[in-house]
Amino acid sequence: SLFQLPNFVSGPMYNPMYVDIGMTKDMVGAVRGSFGLVGVFLGVAAGGLLSVRLGLIPALMIGGLGQIGGTMLYAAVPYFHDPVSFAVIMALDNFGIAMAGVTLIAYMSSLTSIGYTATQYALLSSVYALAGKFLKGFSGLTVDPMAEHVGRMDAYFLFFLGCGAIGIPSLLLFALLERHRRAAFNPA
Repeated sequence: SLFQLPNFVSGPMYNPMYVDIGMTKDMVGAVRGSFGLVGVFLGVAAGGLLSVRLGLIPALMIGGLGQIGGTMLYAAVPYFHDPVSFAVIMALDNFGIAMAGVTLIAYMSSLTSIGYTATQYALLSSVYALAGKFLKGFSGLTVDPMAEHVGRMDAYFLFFLGCGAIGIPSLLLFALLERHRRAAFNPA
């Protein structure tokens, strides 16, 4: 549940931020449909490659770092929203989210048994999304009070940094899981 929180919680605040900084729908759509899409395709390929080459837990950790980094990059958008900066940030964010998503799917698929794959995967994906779906409804309630104290743009900055940071506990849990996995396979 913690792994995808940066993506879930930050998602609802992209469009309000675009409006507040004066970005046009045409510009956002053009960047999303070009550079953003390329970032997704490259992230999917990278996530699959990492899962095969490094193993599932190391790939998850790299994917998680990509997702955290991409989310945190959005903290710069209120200050750097020219077309080039925005395209780079969106491409990197989409790359990180796609890479994290593929590594998570590969990991959750490895947890299922062959006879009940569909049912078990459906349950796993429902559980992982539950907290994020609930918490994302409170994203706007986070930005508005901060904006009263630090201003709207600084509130977005802090919000996206915080969204990225909430992904860190999942990386620590995966590091602990990998440590236990290695200890089980390499008893001293």
